[in-house]
Amino acid sequence: MKILFILPNNNLGGAEQFLRLVANHYGEKHDVTIYYFYKKVEANAWDQLEGANIKKRLFSNKNEKIGFIKFLFHQLKSKKEKYDYIYTSNVFVTGTTGLLLKLGLLNTHKFVGRESTSIFIRYKGLKLKRYKFFYKIGYSKVDLLICQTDLMRNQLVNALPYLQPKTKTISNPIDLKEIMAMSKIDLDKELPEKYIVTAGRLMPIKGFDYLIKAFSLIKEHFPDYKLIILGNGNQESELQHLAKTLQIETDVVFEGYVNNVYPYFKKAELCVVSSILEGFPNVLLQMMSQNNKVVSTLCAGNIENIKGVETCTPSDTNALAKSMEKALNSDTTGNRTLFDTFLKENDIENFVDKVETLS
Repeated sequence: MKILFILPNNNLGGAEQFLRLVANHYGEKHDVTIYYFYKKVEANAWDQLEGANIKKRLFSNKNEKIGFIKFLFHQLKSKKEKYDYIYTSNVFVTGTTGLLLKLGLLNTHKFVGRESTSIFIRYKGLKLKRYKFFYKIGYSKVDLLICQTDLMRNQLVNALPYLQPKTKTISNPIDLKEIMAMSKIDLDKELPEKYIVTAGRLMPIKGFDYLIKAFSLIKEHFPDYKLIILGNGNQESELQHLAKTLQIETDVVFEGYVNNVYPYFKKAELCVVSSILEGFPNVLLQMMSQNNKVVSTLCAGNIENIKGVETCTPSDTNALAKSMEKALNSDTTGNRTLFDTFLKENDIENFVDKVETLS
């Protein structure tokens, strides 16, 4: 089979991690092409996709608009090769890909789109109108539209009922084989003896400010602990200032972006997802694969149904602190069986089987 993945850039947020995971799976046996419009970051996990069947093409080093225009010219000049599947996971890209299919500038047997967040809960005003425009121009060409949770699906079909027949809830996948290999890689640096870890883009919706405040509340009972934050983003200086204000700046470590999060998760005393709103946090599954002590806010649908994860309401410092303290003080050895069972059900092979059956 020939599979095409189209992305706005080579960043590695949740939507991009999903596409990378599926591309890596298909690349073992099929011909995979990955287009991204813009090189947003210099190096990341996309560069590790070096399989013989995987081809990557970057269209611009300047910005996504220029990259998209170059992509259009590429399609105009190409022989309009037919793909068995096209995958996208960004509303703008899904909408424009659908439009290109209408115009005959792309050709595929099946077009699979994935919603990356709950658009009609998260956005309002002009930004929501922009999203609606892209739904209108291209989503009619989607054969299968994946929502990560029932909550995400319900808010979408309530707003856009015409999408209901093609919209299905499929939980996020995880590649257990790749994770096992990456978790065995030793870090070339020394970690604190005891630490709590989190990961994600440093942006307000990830709730890292609540996590830093919650960490300051439990420091009295866990004075030797550090908080490690993996990721980069435009909120970093603000979060650093918050840690300094709370007089815990020496205990909060901003590690920046790392290619391999698993050794950090594996050796931590506790892993925490502090997000305010998510489609579904992929990082939660990654944490569950490595650690028996995991806390997550109820930032997405279905999290409350995952056995063993300690949960709390989003945007609530006290609730998050209590959940963290409870998890740290509890015997969670039984969570290993619970987590492994859940993750096996959501392994990438099972996910792709579902997609190909439903589409």
